[in-house]
Parts: sequence; C-alpha cells; structure tokens
Amino acid sequence: RRRNLNATQKATCDEAAASNVIEDRLSNLPNDLLLNILERVDTLDAIRTCILSKQLLKLPTMLSRFYLTFSRKQVFRTNRAVAHVADNILGTRSPKVTISELKIRFVLLLDVSLTIGRSVARAMATQKVGAAEFEIVTKKHHGLCSSADLLQFAKQFNDLFGACPRAFAGLTSLWLQNMRFGELDIPNILSTCKRLEYLRLTRCDSGFHSVLQVEHDQLVEIEVDQGKFQRVELDMSTKTPTVDL
Repeated sequence: RRRNLNATQKATCDEAAASNVIEDRLSNLPNDLLLNILERVDTLDAIRTCILSKQLLKLPTMLSRFYLTFSRKQVFRTNRAVAHVADNILGTRSPKVTISELKIRFVLLLDVSLTIGRSVARAMATQKVGAAEFEIVTKKHHGLCSSADLLQFAKQFNDLFGACPRAFAGLTSLWLQNMRFGELDIPNILSTCKRLEYLRLTRCDSGFHSVLQVEHDQLVEIEVDQGKFQRVELDMSTKTPTVDL
C-alpha cells in the first residue's frame, strides 16, 4: 500500500511540476503571440488552455476570432458550454477589440439557442463584428426525422429567429439543416439577414416540389442539398450568386 501511495503521490507531483513548466513557458510569451496561437483553435479549447495560468485568464476577452462548436459525443453538455462561453465572453470583452470572425455551431434547443442568439445580438449592437456565421443543426439525424419533425424544427428555428432578429441581421453566413419551412419563411429570413453572403440549406424545403425564391442584394453563394425544392428562382438587383444544387 505504501508503494502504491508513494507512486500516486509521485505521479501527482510530476503532473503539478509539468503544469508549472507549461504555465511558466506560456507566461513568458507576449500577449500578441499568445492570442495568435489561441485564435487558431476552437475557443472552448483556448479557454481550457487559459485556465493553466492566471496571466492567461484575461486573454479570452481579447480574442478577435471565435470558433464555438459542440461535440457530437457529448452534445447536450458541450452545447450548453458553447452557450455559456458565448454569453460570458461576448458580454465581457472590450468593444474596442473588433471581432473579425465569429463562427458558432450549435444544436437547435430553444433555451440554449436563445442564450446564444441574445449574446450575439448584444455583441452586434455594441461591438464591431466582421464575418459572422451560424451553423444550426437539429437534435435528430435526418435519417430519423419524420415530416412532423422537419416542421417542428422549422418552427423552433422561426421562434429563435423571431426572438433574436438583430443576431441574424448581422450574419454573413448561415447554414440550416433538417427543416421544412412555410412558403414565406425563407424570404423573411433573407429580408432580415441583410449582410448575408452565403446561405446553405441541407435537407431543407417548403414541401415537395416547392419553389425557393431568392431576392437579396449581398448574397454571393447559395447551396441547396438533399432538399425537395423543385427549382430555385433568383431575383437579384445587383448580384447573381452562385447556386449549388
């Protein structure tokens, strides 16, 4: 038992020493270099790294690029972590630091989604935001979705959209999946998302043999895959976007 205890104590001491070495090395780097490194990884991973050092704890609020995504292995826990980080980091960072890129991938669960939407809306209202992207997935895989599920997911999205129009108005990219919209829903989305440059609809439609009508001044590319649209009709006053079907 003493040998096992000594081995455990030694392993704990070795881990603490290694952590201190990492902290010392990180603490000696200038903030600009640290930020450059942290902005190359998922923001959740960046925050976990910053916990290693008191000096690094201030850095997440100084990031100019945010990549927040959930893990498919632990969907519900990490989806809430994404919402928590979005709410805390976007709400406490200095408005003097421009957000050059904001990409959030999350599961459409209304309470969590509302937290994300409202956090982004506040950031859009108080800070300068460059490229901004939402990728919204549903809790069910498409192979398990019934027609009723597709309608329900579209309703949940419309509820989120209606509650957070300012967040969507600032997006430059939007990717939606597994939704069956009403006839006027997508035109309404496009009229609100005035900065939108890229739209992807995966397994989305407005019913069998429906027509997707697109009218938008800023849209550069539309990608529609595995939906039931019969055709896409474009009415563009200034640009003709690329359409991938």
